[in-house]
This record gives sequence, structure tokens and C-alpha cells, in this order.
Amino acid sequence: MIELNRLLKKAGTVKHINKMVVFFVVLGSFILILIKSNNSSARNQVNNINAKDSLQTLNKLLADTEPDTNRVKYLIKIANHFINQQENQPANLAKSLPYLEKARTLSMQLQSLNWEFRTLMLYARFLNKKHLRVQQALTYEKAIAVAKKMGNKRFEASAWYAYYVNVPDTVSDYKNRTFYNRAATAHALYKEIGTSFQEKYREATLLKTMADFHLEEEKFDLSIKELFEVIALDKKFKLPDLPMAYDLLSAVYERKGELSKALNYALLSVKTAQSSHEEVLGTYLNRVGSAYEAMGKAKESIAWYRKTLDGNDKKDPFRFVTAYAITSQMIKLGEAKKALAILQKTWKEVNNPSSGHEYFIFLAFGECYAALKKYDLAKQYFDKLLEDATLKTYSNTFQTSVFFSVSEFYFAQNKYGLALQFAEKARENQISMTLPRQIRLNEILYKIDVSTDRPAEAIVHLQTFHKLRDSMLSQENLNTIERLKIEFQASQKENENEILRKKSQLQSQELNRIQWIKNATIAGLAFLTIVLVLIYGRFRLKKKLHDTLVRKKADIDLAYAELEVNIQQKNNLIEEKESLIKEVHHRVKNNLQLTMSLLNSQSYYLEDLSAIEAIKESQHRLKSIALIHQKLYQTENLATINIRPYIVELVEYLKESLNDDKKISFELDILNLELDISKAVPLGLIINEAITNIFKYAFPDRHGGKVSITLKEYQGDHYQLFIKDNGIGLPADFDYEQSNTLGIILMKGLSAQIDGIFSMESKDGVSLRLTFMNKNEDLFLLKD
Repeated sequence: MIELNRLLKKAGTVKHINKMVVFFVVLGSFILILIKSNNSSARNQVNNINAKDSLQTLNKLLADTEPDTNRVKYLIKIANHFINQQENQPANLAKSLPYLEKARTLSMQLQSLNWEFRTLMLYARFLNKKHLRVQQALTYEKAIAVAKKMGNKRFEASAWYAYYVNVPDTVSDYKNRTFYNRAATAHALYKEIGTSFQEKYREATLLKTMADFHLEEEKFDLSIKELFEVIALDKKFKLPDLPMAYDLLSAVYERKGELSKALNYALLSVKTAQSSHEEVLGTYLNRVGSAYEAMGKAKESIAWYRKTLDGNDKKDPFRFVTAYAITSQMIKLGEAKKALAILQKTWKEVNNPSSGHEYFIFLAFGECYAALKKYDLAKQYFDKLLEDATLKTYSNTFQTSVFFSVSEFYFAQNKYGLALQFAEKARENQISMTLPRQIRLNEILYKIDVSTDRPAEAIVHLQTFHKLRDSMLSQENLNTIERLKIEFQASQKENENEILRKKSQLQSQELNRIQWIKNATIAGLAFLTIVLVLIYGRFRLKKKLHDTLVRKKADIDLAYAELEVNIQQKNNLIEEKESLIKEVHHRVKNNLQLTMSLLNSQSYYLEDLSAIEAIKESQHRLKSIALIHQKLYQTENLATINIRPYIVELVEYLKESLNDDKKISFELDILNLELDISKAVPLGLIINEAITNIFKYAFPDRHGGKVSITLKEYQGDHYQLFIKDNGIGLPADFDYEQSNTLGIILMKGLSAQIDGIFSMESKDGVSLRLTFMNKNEDLFLLKD
């Protein structure tokens, strides 16, 4: 950049030559502006005169005509003139009404169905301006009846289309399908008789409306079939709304659970809008964010939602919807405080609490305060949503989101009865929820069932939970998602290159224009020898500068290409390394599962109960290690795991494996930690040994035992694991320091392995305590 500036400074010696050229250009531009201004003013005056003369002419023609169809035509034109006036609209509408009534009466007297139809259609427009919905609907139905009587399907199609477009649908219209029937009838007619661009556009628009309706009815295959027909029409007749069809197709596949296809068509809507130079609406960007949200990819989802939230129009109430979407994802990442700040900022910027979109931000505030455990504030927003009658006009999708959030709210407070009530309501339409929310809903239902002693329901919800989670984490889906992401990034790069090429063309045109001005200047000042010499010298200097700039540009382009190759190679190596590490964890987990299966098979051939018991204990230990590796290959972070869900899943597994009808309940209070594998494995094994011993020895003659497990901060840079049961305790003469049992030896050895302090105490049961230090390279505290 410094080199380019240095070269351009050399041109300063010839700047004075341009002054004369600039003077003539500015003078010519000023004259053109004056001419255009005068022409514009004259045109406005002519238009005003023509409008006045037109109305006077129509009234004169009306007075001179006989009571025939020509009089009907002039009456309609005069009425149309007044209806189209924007200024003083009520008065102009009042002026138009007598002409409309005369036109209708005369057309009926003449028995001219053609002009009666035209009069009714204009009268419907008049009623639309007056906001008289019922009368407008009846007028369209009369126009349709006249068109049918004529046998004119084009008139009938246009009347049905106007009826569908201009008469807003109500909740009752939507439920009894009358709104859908209008669109379907108009579509069938346009499909039969449509030939023009406008007719094919209406056919595609109506079919898209039908597909949207079938999506709400959960007739996904029918909706997909209709949308592919829309796409075929858009491509064949080059209709403008192709991105909208892809956007709706993405929504259908998302509701259907085919997430890779949902992402594909969401990206395609953005790509198509960009390639056709259409505005990339926030709806398209949000659809990509929604697709990533459905896949459980919160960071990618937030990045796409941000593109809409940070758009140019800060007053757009639609930003409330986007703010809610971002909030729900940030809460998953433990960033509720940041999400709250975004909500408050968006609320102030939009400053429109009655837009119809405010319910989304109310729900966002409720979820945010619930995540921050400010339950009183959260309840105010949830109560507002549940009590507001306007909410009933919203779609089932939004109602389901409210029920789900309220269920989580009460579940977090251990109010299982209320949580179950709203969870069951959400489950009625859970297919409208994203896959991660469906997984969470079934997890909540399962835990409520366990807590309220409903084993049959718990098994069903647990099976559904595992089925949904496995489908989301399937390798096929992950590979498809990565491929789509890479393809879209490549297309974006191509778009950027296209923009650069167009900029280059504009620069070339600009250079040509400068060259033309230079040549004109030379011709105008040819008689002055000194000027010719100066112009020639200027020409030579500019050519030299141009050649130098071209060479510099070529060098820069070459260096840029080499840099791109290096970056791509580096990214490929990083991706390959991460894939290998994930594969290692996956294979370790599979090998551990295989070892557990072999041990299980071996136990069938043993008769010694102690040997069988030893094998089962070994299987539990292997499972605690396998879970670590499973967590590592399922997350993006390959070095650490979040210990909270790991311990929860380990405890659930041990409860299922060791349960002997003693109905032992567990209370967990686990700190949200990222823990290195070198500490996570010993910690898991210690928990495994402790729980196994509790099931074996703590409650020999009792049912309904209780076990609490906590992991908290302890004295600054230390953490403490505490496991306690209310069983029979240890024998009076038992000394765990001198004990040589395998379980005790393992727990002491594993504690030493992580430089921890291990202790046991027998008081109202047995308590186990492990204190270990937090090292920065091993352990990180996450924000709640």
C-alpha cells in the first residue's frame, strides 16, 4: 500500500493539466441538472393538469352517453379514480360510492354479466379500503357466482385469488379450512387455464400457501411434493420467489426430522437469493440458524441468527423473534447473562411493544431469568404468556414452545406436578419442536416419572430420549452437515470472486472513461503546441504508472493465491487431526464395549458367584471409562469433558445395572466443570466403586435408601467430591486405612493418582470424601 501511494505521488506534477477538464465537466453537469429539474417540474404540472382534465373528460363523456355498457364503463372509471386517491381518502371513498351503485344497477338492468363482474370486483376493493371484511367477502362470492354463470374461468380464478389475498384469514377460517379452500380453488383454476407470467406466478404462490397449510397439518410428504412443484414452476417460468420455496422446504424437512436436508435447502435459499441479486431476507438467514439449532449446533446457529439481529433496520419488530432464537441457544452454552443483555438492548432499539411479535421476547425473558434462577421474574413473563388470550391466535408451534419452557421452569424448582402438566401439553405437539428440545422434553418426562414412581412411563420416555439423541448424533448426519457447510462456504467464495470481477470491470470502464476525456482534451487543445507536449508527457507518465500498477497487482494476486493454498493445507491438516482423535476415542469406546461383552459372555460359563460378581464389577468399571471416551468423540472439545452430564449418565447407568428393588434414590449436586481425561477417568472409577459398594452393603435389610453425591469448590483452588448414604454404616472394628479389599484399594490408589486426599467416615451411614487441586491445564470452571 505504501509503494502504491509513492507511485501515485509522482503524478502530482501533471495535476494542473486536469483543472481545465474538470471545469468543463462540472459546468456541463450543472447545466444538465438545471435542465432535468425544469423538465421534472414541468412534468408534475402536466400530470396534475391531466388528472383534472381526465376526471372532467370522464364526466363529460358520462353525460353524453346513453344508458348502455359505455355508461357502465365510465361510471367504473370515475369510481376507480376516487378509490385510488390517497389524500383525504374517506371523502373520496364517499364520492366513489354513488358511481359504484349506479354501475351495478345499470349492468344488472342491461343483463351484462361482464360489467356486473367488473363492478363487483371494484366494489370489493372499495370495501377493502373501508375495512368491511364481511361485506367484502360476500361481494367476492357474488363476483365468483357471476363468473361461473358466464363460464369465464379466468374471471373466476382472478376473483378467487383476490378473495384469498385481500380478505385476511381468521383463526376460525384457518381451522375450518375456508382460507385453504380459497387458495386451493384459485390454484386449480390457474393450473388449468394459466399461460401468462402473472397467471403462473399466482399458481406457484397459491401452491406454496397450500404447502404451508399442509405443513401445519403435519402432512409432510404432501407439502414436500407441492413445494417441488413450486420450484419446478419457478425455474421453468423464471419466477422471482424461488428462495421462498427453498426456505419453506427447509422448514418442512426440519419438522419431519430430516435435518441434513433442512440445512441443505436453508443454505440453498440464501445462495439462490444471492446469485439472483435478490435481497437476502432475515427469514432465509434465520432458517439456516434454525436448521443448525435443530442439529444441536448452538454456536453455528447463533452466528446465522446474528446476521438478522444485526441488520440495518433496528426498529424491525421481527428482531424480537430472532432475539428469542439467540437467547435459547446462548442459554444452552451457559451464557444467560450475555443473552439477557442482548434482549434488553433489542427491546430498547425496536421500542414497539404492540407489534404482535412481543410474545417471543416475553418468552425469551422468561427462559433467561429461569436460567439465571431468578424464578420470580421468570414467572411474571410465563404467567403473562399463559394468561393472555391473544396467545390463542398464535400457531401451535409457539404454544408448544411456551409449554416446554414453563415445564423446564417448574422442573428446575422440583415442582414435578406442574412440570408434568406442561410437559404433557408440549408433548401433544412435540413434532413441531427442534430435535434438541424433543430430546430434552423426553429427558424431563423420564426424570419426572422416576421421581413420581411411574416406571412404565419412565421406560417409554427413556427409550424415546435415546432414540432421538442417537438420530441427532448419527455419523451420517454429521458427515452430511459438514459437506453442506463446506459447499456453502465454497459458493460464498465464488460470490466474492464474482463481486471482485465486477469491480474489476467497473474499474476498467472507469479507465476507459478517463482515456476518452484525455483524448477529447487533446483534440480541443491541438492548436497549442505547448499543451500537446504537456498532454503527451502526461500520457507517457500515466502509462508508466498504469504498467507499474498492473505489475504490482499481478504480484499481489500471486501472493494472495499462495496464501490461500497454505491456509487450505493448514485447515485440512487440522481437520484430519481432529477426525483421527475422534476416531481414536470412538474405537477405544468400542473396544471397551467389546471387552464388556466378552466378560458378560464369560460369566455364563461360571458357577462361582464371587467370580461372576467380580466380572460384573469389572464391567461397571469399564463402562465408566467408556462413557468418558463416548463424551469426547461426541463433542467438539477433544481434550476435556463436562463432568456434570457424565456423572449424571454414570449414576443412571449404575442405578439400572445394580437395582435390586431397594428403591435407592440419588440426589446430585454437581458443579459444571470441564475436566481433563486424566482426572475424569479416576473420578468416574471412584464414583463407580462407591455406588457399587452402597448397593452391595449399605442397605441389606432396607428399602428406600438415599444417596447424595456432590462436587463443589472447596477452599479456593481445590474441589471436593462427597458421597454419602444413610445405610447401616461400616462395622465398628473396620479401618479403611488398613483394609485390603479391592474396592478400597482402588479408591485410595485412584485418589493418589490425581494427588487427591481420600477419607471415609461411618456416621449415620457411610460418607466418602475426596479433595483434589484444580490445575489450570486440567480443569476449567464453566459459567452457569
